[in-house]
Amino acid sequence: MKKVIVNEKVSPDALNILRKAAEVVYIPSGDHEEIKKALHDITAIMLDTTIKFTGELMDSAPNLKVISRTGTGVDNVDVPAATERGILVLHTPDANTVTVAEHTVALIGALTKHLLFLDSETRKGKFKVARRYYLPVDLDGKTLGIIGYGRIGKQVARKCMAAFNMKVIIYDPYISDDVIAPGVIRYSDERKVYQEADIVSLHVPMTDETRNHVGENLLSLMKPSAYLVNTARGNIVDEAYVCKMLDEGRLAGAGFDVLANEPPLDDELFLKNPKTIVSPHSAALTNECTVRVACEAAQGIVDYLEGRMPKSIFNRKGLNL
Repeated sequence: MKKVIVNEKVSPDALNILRKAAEVVYIPSGDHEEIKKALHDITAIMLDTTIKFTGELMDSAPNLKVISRTGTGVDNVDVPAATERGILVLHTPDANTVTVAEHTVALIGALTKHLLFLDSETRKGKFKVARRYYLPVDLDGKTLGIIGYGRIGKQVARKCMAAFNMKVIIYDPYISDDVIAPGVIRYSDERKVYQEADIVSLHVPMTDETRNHVGENLLSLMKPSAYLVNTARGNIVDEAYVCKMLDEGRLAGAGFDVLANEPPLDDELFLKNPKTIVSPHSAALTNECTVRVACEAAQGIVDYLEGRMPKSIFNRKGLNL
């Protein structure tokens, strides 16, 4: 029977899917050394984001045929190395869409209503004072700028238009006009989105093109009253410059689910800034979504083992499939 490593704690449902077609080497601790020792005779691995799966690790697994990511992003997998070795890299782009969109909207609400700060002030006994700060702002009629109008970006746009009556402007050079929902306005100049939006929300993958893309040249265009939300990938944004803008009153707040350093360093400026809200790359980690993602990742492996073509092959083009 083929062997499959699962390098994270997942639902019993996902393990049961795998056990119908393979022997499962379950390493819920995610211990890197234990994982490395188990690679030599595996056919597939179900992978989270805590380990960088390099070409060297692939060479330690000569029978490896499938790397299945429990998530959308594959930036912790050396995809060119996998493609060169004929290894399928699977991901789960549909399973977490609604969940990450909900988290994004929650960050938008928490930032604009200053919920964490007002909660803290109230608990310090400043009830009468804090309610007169008049810090929160209405979302009704405000402009949401979305960078990357893919699955999650579309959901965020839809939810904010329906719930808050927001105007939505987008920038995405890779989509056709026919996928844009009624009422959403497309800009061909990314800079205009940063200039006009009251909230900018990032929804782009980590690529060579997007790495460090959101820096001073774009951030400096934002209004002092604007907010920045990132539930995409940390290395897309110049966090130091965001902090500088927050300290200088040139940006109202920032809500990030992802950071350049994960886990963060002890002296991270972004974590110390009182105008930021940070969650631990947990936007997709609801009870329901973790089950959906794990089951979809497991099913992709089983499809391969049973001779079927998996649904979501990230490197399909490179493998000529």
